[in-house]
Amino acid sequence: MPYMSCAQSDLSESKSILHPYDYDGNPIDMRYSATHKEESRERILDVAAKQFRARGAEAVRVSDLMEAAGLTHGGFYRHWTSKEQLLQEALTKALAEISEQLVAIAGQLPREQALKKVIAAYLSEDHVRNPDLGCALAAMGSEIARMPKELRRVVSEALDAYADRLEFLMPGETVRERRAAFLVLFPSMAGCIMTARAHSSKLRQRQILAAGRALFEQAFCSRKSPKFLEKV
Repeated sequence: MPYMSCAQSDLSESKSILHPYDYDGNPIDMRYSATHKEESRERILDVAAKQFRARGAEAVRVSDLMEAAGLTHGGFYRHWTSKEQLLQEALTKALAEISEQLVAIAGQLPREQALKKVIAAYLSEDHVRNPDLGCALAAMGSEIARMPKELRRVVSEALDAYADRLEFLMPGETVRERRAAFLVLFPSMAGCIMTARAHSSKLRQRQILAAGRALFEQAFCSRKSPKFLEKV
């Protein structure tokens, strides 16, 4: 082994301190490392929430996500222990985002007018064309139903939070009635989006969306509560 002076040894150690490896396996400056892990995590989560909705959970590999996020594959396990753990968080994020967008669309309008705007936005051609930015229920509803019980439990909690945020738009005299209205309206609209996406014909897609908007506006946007709520 060649002789190394104390000064050389100190310098070598100093370099390793100044240039550690980040959470994605890349050498970085210590001043950058304080926030880098959280920024990387959020970047991966954002990419995952989009790609899972666009392509489905089964089709998306960890390596795909990390490449799309511009990070190394090995860095993934600094943030999550498995793809399933990431999937739970990504679905929760996706459902929170769409509920926030719909609340913003509703604005301060009276309930009936606000819900009409929400229905129009949800049952839009733009939503059909962009599953990666839309409702996770419409993008992955059938896939979620086949997921393991623990994952479905987490998704159920996210769906409950989704319903809570939009409850103020629902018809009904009680919380129970408004929750029942949500559980009919939003899965039904998700079904319309899924069916429209299944059709290659743009004309057929527009017909499905227009029929859905007309039906749901008539059923949920009047001052009177839908009759089915009387049986809830």
